Amino acid sequence: MKTGLTEWFENQGADFVETDGVQLPVRVSGAGKEYAAARESLALFDGGDRGWMEMSGPDTADFLQRMLSSDVRELSAGGGQWSALLNGKGKWVSDFLLFGLEGRGVDVIGIDLPASRLAPVRQVFEMAHFGEELSWSSPPSNRLLVLGPQAETTVAGLGLPLPKKESPSCVSTPELTILRRPDRGESCLELIGNRESVLEQAERLVAEGGVPSGLAALDILRVEALVPRWGTDFGEESTLPETNEWHRASFTKGCYTGQEVVAKIHTYGEAPRQLCHLSFHSGTTPLHGAEIQDEEGESVGRVTSWIWSPLEDRPIGLGLLRRKAAHEGNRLWAVSEEIREPLKLSLPPKAQI
Repeated sequence: MKTGLTEWFENQGADFVETDGVQLPVRVSGAGKEYAAARESLALFDGGDRGWMEMSGPDTADFLQRMLSSDVRELSAGGGQWSALLNGKGKWVSDFLLFGLEGRGVDVIGIDLPASRLAPVRQVFEMAHFGEELSWSSPPSNRLLVLGPQAETTVAGLGLPLPKKESPSCVSTPELTILRRPDRGESCLELIGNRESVLEQAERLVAEGGVPSGLAALDILRVEALVPRWGTDFGEESTLPETNEWHRASFTKGCYTGQEVVAKIHTYGEAPRQLCHLSFHSGTTPLHGAEIQDEEGESVGRVTSWIWSPLEDRPIGLGLLRRKAAHEGNRLWAVSEEIREPLKLSLPPKAQI
């Protein structure tokens, strides 16, 4: 599936790759240059791997409150919130970022989610809708990510409003919704709107020094920030506790779908698998999907993300391991064909309640 910005990035000279069913630029002028722009100045990315829904009506907040893992009652106009939709076993249906769409009327909530999850989420909502006064839609969303230390001053210099400093947050104009998002690995604003409006701003940003960039650089930023990605590091067979996405869950709001499993594991036990941070001894051979083995050669997990990190000057990644192996200090190896690469793991902190 192409995005609304595919043709524009083609005209910038981009190469493309399909990820999670979406055709995205993988590199334009080279991942090194694009990464440097995101870290030091201004880089522009196609955000079309994410989908967009809008839900409105007086029962919107109550409906989402009983469906989602976060406390939707705490979402304010112009604010944002990490959230998740789970099934009854605590497994993921989709990850969400919620936004209170300021200036769009009462009880209008924007839902940011993986583009591939739009249809499954709509199906869940339809099955759970019992006459509440609300509606939802998936308007065409052309999405431009603006990353880097110059993102905020440059966007403001174009005469566009900025969201609140807290992340996630949002602000709307008649033509654009502007998000501040925390999950892309660097200071990030995102412009969402009709194709003409977004492309106009893309051209203006290039004129201000913005570097059109691709997924290769964006993935380095993401893994350096230790942010898991839907379809890469977790999916429908993973639970929220396994992925350490505790910041998406409220432990005081009461019931929601999957709440019993999440709360039980958080309070009394441990998930059978654990998403861990990985660092590799050496090597430049990509190890995406490599098997992780213990000292006895037993398979105990797999590498889900692998990148060479300019920030750490070594390869790092994420991996999903069986609980018995997910202990710091264990001797582990990533194994792929003829390669047997030593690795170290570290565990992310558990949620602080």
